[in-house]
Amino acid sequence: MPDRFLNLTDGVAMVVSDLHGDRPAFDRCLAHFAAHRARGNARRLILLGDLIHSYGPPDSDASLSMVLDIMRLQAELGRDTVIMLLGNHELPHIYGVTLAKGDREFTPRFEHALGTHREDVLRFFRSLPFYIRTAAGVALGHAGPAPEAALHIETLRHFDHDALLADADRTLTQIGDLDAVYARYRQLQGVPYAELAFRYLAVQGQNDPRYPHLLRGAVISQQSRAFQALWSTLFTQNESGLRGEVYANACQAFLQALSTGAPAPQQVMVSGHIPTRGGHQVVNPYHLRLSTAAHARPPHAGQYLLLDCARPVTSASDLLAGLRRLADEPR
Repeated sequence: MPDRFLNLTDGVAMVVSDLHGDRPAFDRCLAHFAAHRARGNARRLILLGDLIHSYGPPDSDASLSMVLDIMRLQAELGRDTVIMLLGNHELPHIYGVTLAKGDREFTPRFEHALGTHREDVLRFFRSLPFYIRTAAGVALGHAGPAPEAALHIETLRHFDHDALLADADRTLTQIGDLDAVYARYRQLQGVPYAELAFRYLAVQGQNDPRYPHLLRGAVISQQSRAFQALWSTLFTQNESGLRGEVYANACQAFLQALSTGAPAPQQVMVSGHIPTRGGHQVVNPYHLRLSTAAHARPPHAGQYLLLDCARPVTSASDLLAGLRRLADEPR
């Protein structure tokens, strides 16, 4: 049974968030990490998800090459040295569902870029942990404390993507002839299923073994409670839904639930996911939001965090001394 929660009890980690296909920011992160590691100032590099999906034009989107570089670095340095968490932008590619914001569609570009790397990259995405818990009492996650996630902690901890995909495949097999389902899909979407499967998943016609995968993703997203719990956890909007003391109490409840089996009670969550002014935001004493690149306002204000995984922390403000500007020269 997979365990999606990692426990770290020692060493300093360099924590970055939401690079979103930005190759210059990614390269600066690697340069900073190499400098810190050479000097013994940091042992690990931790990415809080959303490595992919540039907000810019196609020729500036380095998402695939960045993912391949992280996979290579993990192979060279070890999965304990380079750690990436699952973000809401990686999640849709595991299940073949689409992700859009307004008129901007994120998933098709990456799906068409995958090519021969598809199986390796999707296997990598399926292997990613969701949370890190430290002996310092600092938890790391992509989207931050999700009030509803406290009710689904064990589901999240032992989440099995492969089981969900296999269950959906069995459901489609039991249906048998899917032509009527494809026709119904066209009625609902106004576009032939084959055209949508190519657009969103780069499926090359009905003989492609991945042809039913767009339908499979729809089945999972509509019928799986486990998937819905993970989706809401990675897409949570935190304090925009619950204000002030109510959200602070929700953060405490989430951290308490996350603390079961942790090396220490988790007191503070560090996340990315939502833009900040100046590279970080102390949301409340239990939640620090970090913006390294795409979500920093302005972009050159992006920051990363040096976190001692063993030194006890009781409040988000305790972490501010570990923040560094990404734009500074590595040293």
